Amino acid sequence: MQHLTQHDFQIFSGCLQELYKTCTVEDFSSHLLAIVSKVISAVDYTYTTLSFENSKTTSLDYKPAPGFDRLDTVNFEKVANQHFYENPLVGNYLRTRDDRAHKVSDFLNEQQLHRLEGLYGKVMQPRGIKDLIAVSLPLALAAKSASKLYSGQDDIIAITLLGDRIFTERDRYLFNLLHPHLVQAQQNMNQFTQIEQEWVEQRHTLEALGIISLNGDGQVQFMSERALHWLKQYFQDSHFSTKCLPDNLQRWVKYQLSLVTPSDEIPAPHLPLKLEQAGKQLIVRFLTEQPLEKYLLLLEEEEFLTLSSVSLEFLGLTKRETEVLFEVTQGKTNPEIAATLSLSIGTVRKYLEHIYSKLGVQTRAEAVVSALKQLGKLR
Repeated sequence: MQHLTQHDFQIFSGCLQELYKTCTVEDFSSHLLAIVSKVISAVDYTYTTLSFENSKTTSLDYKPAPGFDRLDTVNFEKVANQHFYENPLVGNYLRTRDDRAHKVSDFLNEQQLHRLEGLYGKVMQPRGIKDLIAVSLPLALAAKSASKLYSGQDDIIAITLLGDRIFTERDRYLFNLLHPHLVQAQQNMNQFTQIEQEWVEQRHTLEALGIISLNGDGQVQFMSERALHWLKQYFQDSHFSTKCLPDNLQRWVKYQLSLVTPSDEIPAPHLPLKLEQAGKQLIVRFLTEQPLEKYLLLLEEEEFLTLSSVSLEFLGLTKRETEVLFEVTQGKTNPEIAATLSLSIGTVRKYLEHIYSKLGVQTRAEAVVSALKQLGKLR
């Protein structure tokens, strides 16, 4: 049974601490190869995907040892694909699904290895390579580059070391000790990346909405760009920033906070704040999260429900009918409409009957709602 020397243990412990440091997805594969290179000496360190469905190897990252020329990764990948099943490590994984460290020298003696035209003759011999050792990792998001997509269910990541010597049992032992930590580090990166992507998506959603987050004292914790834009538009005379609400809005928030009741009591209603400007209105709603003592302001802008006699002409009404209906939308009674338009009350009734018939309604309220809907001012 192999045992670590004091020197091996110090190197291994230091590498574990470094391995679990957070890094970007783009740097992750290079990070892993750098860690492995500190534990086991080799000529080349490769980080590749193996697709058994397509019999294909795809190089994702590569690290040469100091003092060695760079491996021709393009030719390496080409040869690996042409002679995919010539590599005994591939066959062993397919038979056993064993992802632990294995060496080419476990399966082939020197004479057998030298007979391999592709693996040995085109890759190993020109570079003075005598042995390969590899472990496999599950293919995870952290292993994917932005420009490559992988869909095969059996695809794996192979971390392969090419050595100018026969790898020892110590090398295997250290690689196997490191292996579960490599897997965990990749899983951590996968989860971190997923959380980061979800946060970015949520951030984009928040930025697209008018949202302001407040703490228990009503102080701004977060303000989306859309919310800031609307505050500048509707509170033009106020001095504020992304950390401070306009004075008038702050006073309204303070009042809303005074209405907050303990969770076991019936809450007081929080009516929205509505501000009108240039045919539009800003609606501000106050939401509570009492257990957390956090509050949200939801801002929404919509067209103000205003009509003109000109816009009503698109309903197929006559000019006089649109004038009567417009006065109806202002809440006027028949006598008031008659006085405004210099008509008799009986004539106003006649016009209303024509309007009801054309709009397919029976009451004044229904006529107003129908007009708003047809003009796209009411959903």
